[in-house]
Amino acid sequence: MVFKAMRRIYTFFLYLLLPFIVCRLYWKGRHLPAYRKRILERFSIGTQVTEADVWLHAVSLGEVVAATPLIDMLLAHDVRVLVTTMTPTGSQQVLTRFSNKVQHCYLPYDYPWVLRRFFKKIKVRLGVIMETELWPNLIEYAHRLSLPLVLANARISDDAYRQYHKVRFLFKPIVSKFSAILAQSELDAERFMALGAPKSLVSVAGNMKFDIQTTISQASWFESLKEAWGAQRTVLIAASTHDDEERQLLTRLSSLQQRIPDVVLLIAPRHPERFEAVFALSQQLGFRTCQRSQHALIDVSAEVIILDSMGELTGFYHVSDYAFVGGSLVPIGGHNVLEPIALGVPTFCGPHMQNSKAICKALCDANALQLVNDADALMAALIATYGDNDGRMRQISNATKVLVANQGSVRRHWETINGFF
Repeated sequence: MVFKAMRRIYTFFLYLLLPFIVCRLYWKGRHLPAYRKRILERFSIGTQVTEADVWLHAVSLGEVVAATPLIDMLLAHDVRVLVTTMTPTGSQQVLTRFSNKVQHCYLPYDYPWVLRRFFKKIKVRLGVIMETELWPNLIEYAHRLSLPLVLANARISDDAYRQYHKVRFLFKPIVSKFSAILAQSELDAERFMALGAPKSLVSVAGNMKFDIQTTISQASWFESLKEAWGAQRTVLIAASTHDDEERQLLTRLSSLQQRIPDVVLLIAPRHPERFEAVFALSQQLGFRTCQRSQHALIDVSAEVIILDSMGELTGFYHVSDYAFVGGSLVPIGGHNVLEPIALGVPTFCGPHMQNSKAICKALCDANALQLVNDADALMAALIATYGDNDGRMRQISNATKVLVANQGSVRRHWETINGFF
């Protein structure tokens, strides 16, 4: 009864926020127009989907990338898949990677009348929710329809767990409605059980990110672009960067250029709406700056290249010599370090990697990843690694061993999912 009352209060305030939610979409659309498109789809109006077997929800770009091997596994077994996302970048990744192999739409907002329409439309046999998307009404209405739900690649960050645990009496009715919770690690499993998930529903399936695929479409195009800026040049990619990280890197680039001759810095901001701002910042600091979107202008004089595109990070890792993974020099929590590692690129990140705590510990324990305290330490580590070929090769070898040793999560997820058919 307490949960029912709290859910009604939550829904009431959600209705009050409706005008602000719509205004926020238009506000974010100033820099990324895609936010202003398909708005009705977020209320399950005009959604064009047909019957599928599995509905898989991956909130944004990172979760779509993590779920890709599982989606491929489902498709290989002739399972019809509907993928939902919440962000335009996640949506674009689904469309780019899978085209018409899967159905796709935005997940509607957590309003009861919207969800009733959504579930009436999709007609699936199983729902798979990636990581930690615990929407009360979504889970409640799936439960009412007797739709089995699997929480896949499940994790709870340190900060989230501290908050959730304070009101665990509210989370118990939510996590108890899943048919299976497949945790990334023992710690994650313990946290879900501490929030009230029955022990019988929770198991450790590992992290699907270890099963990352490194197939690169149009690899020759990326290699030709490297020829344009100079095939012999040392390439450092700063991937998935956030506000202030680019400034920290760019203000130290001159000192790096003195120690690593002819280095070229590739910067891939995490959010597309920041592409132009980062490009302008690099120019303001006096660097010869090019944009991937204007690739015909890239030549050997380029010092910085802004990767103002989506879905191409794997290809640019492929032509890089070193990788810094962003969201880690600022308190964001870090992003996926396994993608460059899977491509044999020595990888570095800052101290804020709480979103991948278990992964980073495994890699650091094996001397397979370099964590640094700040941007100055990052530059020092890059210079040291550049001058130590044997150490660089050991780091790559160690990272590959960790990657291989932790693979198999996708298969374990598939075995659980297949049990519901």
